[in-house]
Amino acid sequence: MKNNQLIPGEPLREGVDLIADKKTGALIVVGNSSKLEKISSGGINLTNCNFTPEMLGELAKMDGAIIVDEDVNQILKANVHLNPSDEIQTTQTGTRHRTAHRVSVETALDVIAVSDESGIIKVFSEEDVNELEESSMILGRVNESLQSIDRTRRRFDDAVLELGELEVENTLTNQQVLEVIQRGELLGRLSQQVRKEATDLGEDSGLVMIQIDSLESGVRNTLDLVLKDHLPAKRFRNINKAVDEIANLTYEELNSIQHLGSVLFMESLDEVSTSKGYRILARLPGLPDNLHDSLIQKFKTLPNLLTASTDKL
Repeated sequence: MKNNQLIPGEPLREGVDLIADKKTGALIVVGNSSKLEKISSGGINLTNCNFTPEMLGELAKMDGAIIVDEDVNQILKANVHLNPSDEIQTTQTGTRHRTAHRVSVETALDVIAVSDESGIIKVFSEEDVNELEESSMILGRVNESLQSIDRTRRRFDDAVLELGELEVENTLTNQQVLEVIQRGELLGRLSQQVRKEATDLGEDSGLVMIQIDSLESGVRNTLDLVLKDHLPAKRFRNINKAVDEIANLTYEELNSIQHLGSVLFMESLDEVSTSKGYRILARLPGLPDNLHDSLIQKFKTLPNLLTASTDKL
């Protein structure tokens, strides 16, 4: 089934939700084929019957299955009796759900079963079975995830603030640098996961995406500058390799500061990590980017930059 046909706000989802609310139950086949014709009998052929959620709800009042075209533009048949092979194994309970599973396996078409008692909606795609969640449940889970992103962002910002103070004092350790990188990467991964969850909200996902964009704002750029400032120059000529290495870490590996340090060749956690000064220079208004490299090649470290005379600068 096309990924967007059953997200909230789409006509098919609205029709299915309508049936679930009325507790009439339904069996809906999406698409048509010669195999489906072979296991079908009876029913009403509909001509030029445009798909609407309301029409789907009305036709569901009849006992048989409803067949809609693949693009869910037309309702093709209603009140169809389906006779799939009972040799097809299924663990589903209830006649409607067993039939839906077997029809999907036998025809390779997607079949939606709506329970008349509980209103539970299941989607069968051959051997795959998925139960649709209510929009309110998805939204509740997404909101909890947004709160997690917000907490992670605040911890990241706190770590970056402390990093800046210690860089100036030149008392920053490898461990403190690695904690900033760890929190930034975790924030990015969590945001990506919530974006995927939010797509299930359909038209309601827009506000969530704006919130995620706001919570993620500036994080990638800050991380890149921290990496430029603190990665061992002998090991990394540029940060791209390091970014890829970090992205490939499992959550377990990322949660281990020791392991992250070994990947970035910063194993001595208590060792002082002297900043090169890229992040500080990036915050200075009116200083062209093309001067950053020249300044750092000249002065080598942030402490040298901070103590340089006006004439030398």
